[in-house]
Amino acid sequence: MSSELDRFLAFLEAQAPLQAPRFHSLGAPKILSYMATTSLPGSAASVSIHPVREVAPGPSARELRVGLGGALPRPPGPGECVTVHLTRPEQYQGYQVKSLPLSDARAPADLLSPGPRGFTVLGAQVFSVHHSPYTLRFFDPIPYEDVRDLAAAVRHAIVCVGPTANVSPRFVFHHEARDGRVALFHGDGLALKTYMNLRANRREVRLVVDLDEATGFALQGAVEEIAEADHPVAYRKVQAGFAAGGWGHPSRVFRLVAEAIEPVAPRA
Repeated sequence: MSSELDRFLAFLEAQAPLQAPRFHSLGAPKILSYMATTSLPGSAASVSIHPVREVAPGPSARELRVGLGGALPRPPGPGECVTVHLTRPEQYQGYQVKSLPLSDARAPADLLSPGPRGFTVLGAQVFSVHHSPYTLRFFDPIPYEDVRDLAAAVRHAIVCVGPTANVSPRFVFHHEARDGRVALFHGDGLALKTYMNLRANRREVRLVVDLDEATGFALQGAVEEIAEADHPVAYRKVQAGFAAGGWGHPSRVFRLVAEAIEPVAPRA
């Protein structure tokens, strides 16, 4: 195995007891991770972690401004948007603030505004996300005050740049290391934005980080839907995780096989 894979596997083992108290009602072994997906076939999201500086209302009720520290790894290109994911894991709930996509009629300044300590994402829409597989309020209007209050309680945000960029939390209920690669297994409930992206593009970037310090690893690879007959141990562990959460049965079970693993940390 590569040294990076060894370090990631050791990190997973260390995270399990650290994360368990945050999700004490979910008895099954699990690790919280974050899926970054895009809609363009063959593309991979640019994902980074940033200190949260401020959240402010935009010119309309649907718009929001999110100030972040550090710099993006790269600016958005044509057809790409910027998504900011803010979450409080122990409350199983968070928000995504999304810019409009860059286009011939839309300049980079319509998506991002530079500042002395970082940059501001000019969010055109705000969506609710949930750490369970069933996100019933995803498309409901989100009051600015709800996002402001949550952002005041978190230190870091995950930022994703790409076509229809989306970041969704997923519990990893099983992992396997074979032939120098690691595979992560999770389940899904409703067919929302993550699944819509995966239907078009099976590539993803998965973040697995310490939930306090936001340091950890980014894994890039391809996702595939699996059947119980092909991966019985993993499938049953995902089913057991859903049952422990009171979520019934997963509608689909997926496996991510990581082709690349890189350390990740907040960009100061």
